[in-house]
Amino acid sequence: MVRSRRTMQALIFIAIIAVAGWVIHHHADGEHEPVTPAQGGTPTSTAAREVTVAMVQQEPIERFVEAVGAMHPLEEVTLKVKVAGRLAEVLADLGDQLDQGQVVARVEQKDYDLEVRRASAQVDQALALLGLDNNSQGLGDLEQLSLVRQARATLQEAERHLRRLQQLSQPGAISEAERDNAEVAVELASGKLEDALQEARHRVATLTERRATLAIAEHELSETILRAPFEGAVTQRLADAGEYLQVGEPVLSLVRTDTLRLRLEVPERLAPHIQLGQTVRFQADQQGEVFEARVERLSPVIEPGSRVLMVEAQVAGAEGLRPGSFVRGQIVIEAEDPALTLPASALVSFAGVQRVFVVRDGRAVEREVSLGQRVGSRVEVHGLDAGELVVLEPGNLRAGTEVSFATPAAAQMAGVHEG
Repeated sequence: MVRSRRTMQALIFIAIIAVAGWVIHHHADGEHEPVTPAQGGTPTSTAAREVTVAMVQQEPIERFVEAVGAMHPLEEVTLKVKVAGRLAEVLADLGDQLDQGQVVARVEQKDYDLEVRRASAQVDQALALLGLDNNSQGLGDLEQLSLVRQARATLQEAERHLRRLQQLSQPGAISEAERDNAEVAVELASGKLEDALQEARHRVATLTERRATLAIAEHELSETILRAPFEGAVTQRLADAGEYLQVGEPVLSLVRTDTLRLRLEVPERLAPHIQLGQTVRFQADQQGEVFEARVERLSPVIEPGSRVLMVEAQVAGAEGLRPGSFVRGQIVIEAEDPALTLPASALVSFAGVQRVFVVRDGRAVEREVSLGQRVGSRVEVHGLDAGELVVLEPGNLRAGTEVSFATPAAAQMAGVHEG
């Protein structure tokens, strides 16, 4: 029990010595270093720290919405065969640049050429039955056809014969039988004319059908040649010479490269600011060239999954851009909007809070601010007034520290501001 009491007394004595030493040491330091006062307090040191300052300025800034997206081809197509057959040749491959209308592949033409010849011969046969030649483009009036003209002439002759018999006035000049025969002849000739007209119509319909068959055969022959529908580049070769392809099987994929489609994703909360015709600046690489375009298309809906608005612009003649490239863009929503700005080097950031040091009455005063849009080396700021002086690159500057200006111009600015 006595030993425990002595131990306790020893510990208390050691603690008293430690506290006394700390007080002495702290007092000694206070003689050499200024005590940092609370904000708005009075420092104990008279040593002023030299600083560089800048003025908070009101200036027009450009308002923009930042968005990310990608480059897409304006047009993209997979070329497919329109007729079945064996590929005779494929004349393009990955990366080839093609002109509009350039031949890129051919299907063997022999079978289709024979079909054209057969259809052409059938047309000639139909023309011959109508008494026309290959140079006859239109049929005009059916009365001009030989079989109709012949039937019409037979009818007219029978009618003239009947009229002559009817004009004989002497009784007994013709028999009743002769008169009946003449009338029957007219009726037969009239029936033959109707038959001729029906036959002519049939032959004309046959000719029309065979000409259509010939046109189809010629079209299918032309479809054995596959051409590029626009100027572009090959992205995939999907078939080789010698393969037998059915109708609709792919041969090549082609993208248009002279004009690209820029597609950006704008967050839903910023969508109301976007309008057609606004300027878009973008980069495919942060260190690369900045391109410019205009908003040309807006999606009518907000994408339900990502909650973004799709914005599109067209970019013509942009060398170095490729479909599929990731891009960062800025959509300008207002060209000039007044705002307070200061150099970004005046900011002190800690735990997500932005602060600056304002010079007031020769001392550094700490102020919390909120930031807006960055414009080059300057940044929009809220929480300050135009004309206030802020310390650039404050480093370990503390609130309440007395400051002096590195340049006479800064001192003059301070005098104007304070006055």
